[in-house]
Amino acid sequence: MKRFLILALLAVCALPVHAGSVLLTGSSPSLQLNLEADREFGRITRLGWDTEGTNRAGTNLLKAPVELRVIRGGKALKAHVHVDTPNPETVRCDYSLAGGKKVVWEVGVQSDRLRMQVSSRDDLSKGVDRLELVFPFEPTTAVTCVIADNWTADGRFTLPAILNAPDLGQMLVTQTGQPALTGRIEGSRSGKWVTVTLEFPVSAQGLSSCLDFTPVVLPRPAGFSDERQWEAARRGWFNLIELSCGASGGNKEVMGTWANNVLSDPVSSVLYMLVDAALLVPELAPGVSMPPILRRTVEYWMDHKTNGDGLIAYTAGGTAAKDAPDGKNTFESGAQSVMDGNPAVLIGAWGYVKASGDMDWLKARIKGLESLSAYMERHDTDGDGLIESKQSGNSGSRPPRDPDCAWDCYASGHKNAYVNTMAYRAWRGLAELEGRLGRTEQEQRYRQQADKLKAAFLPAFYNAETGWLGFWRSRDGVLHDIWSDAPTSYAINYGLIDKARGREMLERYWSALKKTGFTRFDLGVPVCLRPVPREEMEAYFDFKQFLNGGCCVSNTSYLLNALYAVGMTDEADPILNAMLKRQKDGAFPNGGGFQNGFVDHMGLGAEVFDWDGNPAGYEGHLVYCWAFLHSMLLREPALRERVYGNLLQAGSIQR
Repeated sequence: MKRFLILALLAVCALPVHAGSVLLTGSSPSLQLNLEADREFGRITRLGWDTEGTNRAGTNLLKAPVELRVIRGGKALKAHVHVDTPNPETVRCDYSLAGGKKVVWEVGVQSDRLRMQVSSRDDLSKGVDRLELVFPFEPTTAVTCVIADNWTADGRFTLPAILNAPDLGQMLVTQTGQPALTGRIEGSRSGKWVTVTLEFPVSAQGLSSCLDFTPVVLPRPAGFSDERQWEAARRGWFNLIELSCGASGGNKEVMGTWANNVLSDPVSSVLYMLVDAALLVPELAPGVSMPPILRRTVEYWMDHKTNGDGLIAYTAGGTAAKDAPDGKNTFESGAQSVMDGNPAVLIGAWGYVKASGDMDWLKARIKGLESLSAYMERHDTDGDGLIESKQSGNSGSRPPRDPDCAWDCYASGHKNAYVNTMAYRAWRGLAELEGRLGRTEQEQRYRQQADKLKAAFLPAFYNAETGWLGFWRSRDGVLHDIWSDAPTSYAINYGLIDKARGREMLERYWSALKKTGFTRFDLGVPVCLRPVPREEMEAYFDFKQFLNGGCCVSNTSYLLNALYAVGMTDEADPILNAMLKRQKDGAFPNGGGFQNGFVDHMGLGAEVFDWDGNPAGYEGHLVYCWAFLHSMLLREPALRERVYGNLLQAGSIQR
């Protein structure tokens, strides 16, 4: 079979060239493109790109060839295809249909883009339903997804949209010509496939549509001055933005909502991370921005995953547990009772309004937001200001599997420090939203709710033996300190602990970290510094594995934020610099530093590491890992003010 190869490169790379192929060299500093097609069937058999000039374009993103399909009655018609190369930069595929009708698909490489044109001079409306340009991506190589901010009710997206290939690059897809197309993304978690399909309507007037695929290179955000660090981070910034294709439950409504990765779970509890990303870099490319993505995700959780009690489910495939009529907490098989989902979605709503200024949306949604808060308020069962989880948190109290928060391997419950930091940020944000609406009484109410929580927080969770915060206080009164910085770091970031007290706590933590002998700061830091007792974990792992002391990457971002907030720059900088170097250089064949494609197998995913740097996760790609890039920006006072300003104004972190 004869093949031809088209390459647009910044510099000539040592890539294999098949017999009968054509090699092109371009001059764009922002795009390397590797495209190979077969002459016999007119299909693209290899496709790879690199938007940072690091010679990664040789990585093939495809699971099967890209092809143009002529659809009738839900099936692809057979057509005779003639392939030609009218010039060294262009491949032309002519499809001959019944009745002498023709469709032309041209693929051309220019110095700064890939261009595809689909056209026909004939009336295709009789005998053809639509044309489909199909891109079958290989998620085990890279979890390529669509980033779009305009989705229809039936789960389709419109252009412009970004094709996001993690750690390889992002291509903005735009259309000129008529008629306007729509796209869909489908996938299978068990089958490990993702397919993006662009649908061209047909009409009696023929078809003339041009698609441009151009590289997306994020400009350095205003307020951040380190160009070298931004260059190391900007391509990886998109790794946190993966939108669901519905493969893990949720029906059509979940399409386009933020998820662990395109094939994995959307999770309500961690929506605050998307908020931070949206506030720091709201515009991704011309016509694609973060606020609509955030809004769609918030609305999904509010409209489709909130039960009659006002509790939000943990995952798109799950169901929120109902409160028992007698007020007692009973385990409901298959139901979810996380207490950080409600505050995370409230933070999401606050972030959307702050980023967009959409007051009409806020007016329409304020009652629903108050309902989410009301659930949290009812679960301050003893009236001390802290919300209590349904789970007791007592040692040995679980299984069955029933986590109370996103740290879902621990047997945490009752008064959870992490859950309450989320609640504090949520109530501060809700108070601000009420203030925007001029609802002074409600604004004051939520400020008082936050103040009451803050007053009770430190006495409930401070561990005098270690000098930092424990993770949860169980119903039997025991404080469970798993030697994790997370409760302390979040409390500092969100203003529950002042700068002086926070520094004292982190200095104690840093001393304990050094005593462990841990040095692999390119992986971040361990999620805890000593083994978690078996009876305090729902899903137990050996020490230095997964949530029992593994390096989860994402946990490090909040430690970095806290270290910078209290002035421990000498401790924070080496961690951030090491992680940025790993992110830029890559560690796996697909160029990933903290991802090795879609794995879905415990112990093999590169979103968690043991202390020697061996993969110890299961996803392979977990969006939370790249929150540490936010920490790079949040060092700057103006950017920190943008994200945490309403918390800083509460008088907690001294600037």
